Amino acid sequence: MNKKRLEAFTDGVYAIVITLLILDFRIPDVQAAALGSALVRMLPQVGTYVLSFFIVGLYWLAHHRAASQIRQIDGTFLWLNLIWLLFVSVMPFPTSLLGRYPLQPIPIAIYGIDLILANVTGFIITLYMKGHPELCVSAVSSEAVRALIPVYAVTNGIYAAAIALAWIFPWASYFLYALVLAWLMVRYARLNNPFRPKSG
Repeated sequence: MNKKRLEAFTDGVYAIVITLLILDFRIPDVQAAALGSALVRMLPQVGTYVLSFFIVGLYWLAHHRAASQIRQIDGTFLWLNLIWLLFVSVMPFPTSLLGRYPLQPIPIAIYGIDLILANVTGFIITLYMKGHPELCVSAVSSEAVRALIPVYAVTNGIYAAAIALAWIFPWASYFLYALVLAWLMVRYARLNNPFRPKSG
């Protein structure tokens, strides 16, 4: 498959996932006097939508960054990419569950497990790129991989803690999910800041 076709397909999947996140919203069918309280009841759904929107956005940015380093693709890379998209495309389901059952442990756990699986797949793709420099614009160095290991370890470790806390203190799970999102957004912005002085 041509690289551009893979990128177009992947972008299309991300666009559909983002769209599906918002399609779960329904205008409350209540009297005008009860609209305010009905909208308040929707706050958990709004919160999980915002969280998932930016998480999916980060995955898209990460994929875009990886794709920019790919010169050509082979069958294994194609299947790894599809597996990554599988876990990303599942995101609307746990998001919808969280919106409907915001403090129940099972939806919180499903959400975290999906995030961990997506992250693990992304790291496997990085390792595959390192092992196949012929596919890359420039070879992925061992130093770059070692620098990513703590990021994946911390991220997935916090997600695992959020899953465990879902049965004890559900609000802490949301805090941890949001904390990881904020940290990754800041880290990504710093790595891709065009005004950042370049070393060397």
